[in-house]
Amino acid sequence: MNSVIDKYCVADYLKQRLEEIGVEQMFGVAGNYTAALLDVILSDDNSPIKISGNANEICAGFAADAYARLKGVSALYVTYSVGAFSLLNTIAGSFVEQVPVILINGAPTNKEDQISKQAGLLYSHTTGYDFVDIHMFKPITVAAERIINAQQAPYQIDSAITAMLTQKRPIYFEVAEDVWRTPCQKPQGKLASGANATITVSEASNAAQATVELMLSKPNSIFWAGIELQRYGLQDKFLELLGILNHSHTLPNKHIHFVTTALSKSVIEETHPWFEGCVTLKNEEITQLVGDDGALIGIGAWTTGKDTGNEDIRSSKTVLAAHGGVFVGANFYPSVQLEQYLDALIAKFTELATVESVKLSGLRLTNALMKQARTCPNSDSTLGYDNFFHAMSQWISEDDVMIVDAGFPLIGAQGVKIPSRNGFIAQAAWLSIGYSVPAGTGVKCAMPDKRAVVVVGDGAFHETCQAVADQHAYGQNTVVFVIANGIYGIEQYLVNPNPFRQPPVDYKDELLDSVYAYNELPSWKIAKVTEAFGGVGRTVSHMSELMAVMEEIRCNPDSNFVVEVCIPKENVPLSIAQEAGSAVGEDEIDNPNWPPAGKF
Repeated sequence: MNSVIDKYCVADYLKQRLEEIGVEQMFGVAGNYTAALLDVILSDDNSPIKISGNANEICAGFAADAYARLKGVSALYVTYSVGAFSLLNTIAGSFVEQVPVILINGAPTNKEDQISKQAGLLYSHTTGYDFVDIHMFKPITVAAERIINAQQAPYQIDSAITAMLTQKRPIYFEVAEDVWRTPCQKPQGKLASGANATITVSEASNAAQATVELMLSKPNSIFWAGIELQRYGLQDKFLELLGILNHSHTLPNKHIHFVTTALSKSVIEETHPWFEGCVTLKNEEITQLVGDDGALIGIGAWTTGKDTGNEDIRSSKTVLAAHGGVFVGANFYPSVQLEQYLDALIAKFTELATVESVKLSGLRLTNALMKQARTCPNSDSTLGYDNFFHAMSQWISEDDVMIVDAGFPLIGAQGVKIPSRNGFIAQAAWLSIGYSVPAGTGVKCAMPDKRAVVVVGDGAFHETCQAVADQHAYGQNTVVFVIANGIYGIEQYLVNPNPFRQPPVDYKDELLDSVYAYNELPSWKIAKVTEAFGGVGRTVSHMSELMAVMEEIRCNPDSNFVVEVCIPKENVPLSIAQEAGSAVGEDEIDNPNWPPAGKF
């Protein structure tokens, strides 16, 4: 393809900056407003950027998010309003979970914008509201730029990308169609993170000293490995710190271990000898775990709802280092980058080992805290969440990346032992159902030597099942297990858990005895979607059938699969079953303990 213009233009500039920061994949849905940029990329046979189309914008957004989690950055292309509006949800998730995604939105020309304002003419994809797209994305990006002339374009592009590199969150470009091909200057220098580009004095040393003093005063500790270790590539440094503690400050049978939570699961491979488990850290669990003389040390860990049961867990027994600061008990130390904090802790514990013999001790999780089934299921048993995930623990390998959707699947999957680092992906803070299937597309693009294994509920599968078509079109060998119980299980549990109790309470109001009609799903023949989208479809309802299909999948390493896993409507993961008896639903007004504690 010939160059779209003889002179270096804005499209060339953005392409060059994207290549410079490591963008190798773009997801999206084609539109004429962004065609000039795509043409410039396609015209360069040496460009590392691959352009992949998707079934819809939501699938593109979730795929780009998952890709960026593993590769560091990704880019999306859409057209004005009708394309961009669909991405509001996906970009919000990337913003909340600190994923650097570049959204490139083509916009009407400057001429069309002037006519629209002066004559009131609505062009395709416009609402009449002035710059509605950029106004939507400003609150959920760290930089949003409307580019309407080539003189400003280089500075706007450089500023936004620098913000993304600094804060590891999404940015937004809105480029008028008549600007793409306009000549502009070439890039000057290389872009880099602006972290620590101030004269603010870091509190890292003080935060580390306070942490050491807390751990000495409460010598029994356990670490919480958080998601920022993965986001900032600090996993090995975290293990270096644990290594110094365990080799210099603990006895061999008292090594300090670490836990993860749903958001940070697999930031360290779960076969590591110091891995203790993936848990939910409510205040009650923390009290059981650390007692009076223990401490929980969170490194890069976020206190999001799913990870802490919607509770504020800060206390005199916790250290929480994340989001550029450190809480040690009630004291807060600002302007502390996580890497600086880890370096300071390593230095202080290394020095301490040379001057005195300090004996710290590691804490261990109890079976009650783990809340997962440990019995081996019978091969003839009917499938449910627990025996499905038990089988998954035996089947998943180092060559797989497991992607799990929100709801009961995410809860059930916490006990699956993930053998590889970064081998588990879930949108565990934003919790948008439907994330996992298109995320599987992005995972495979990011790690072509791995196999993406998706576990999704049937309600979430209804949202983004079209991603299976993308996976087949890309020639991927992705596997999608759809746990089909015919209901929105997690939503029913939150408003009224009674149907999941064994046995249910017999209420006077019959509505409280069964699943609500609005949580019932239309019946799909899920395994047959591959007849339209491509791939292999299978249906299983017993353990023996699941094991046979798992073997078939391993024997067909080049095929993509959709496996419909049929389970009873009232089946729930063990941790939910254990809580259902004492839980109170939001509208379970006949329950003597209503309203739920702390809810209203």
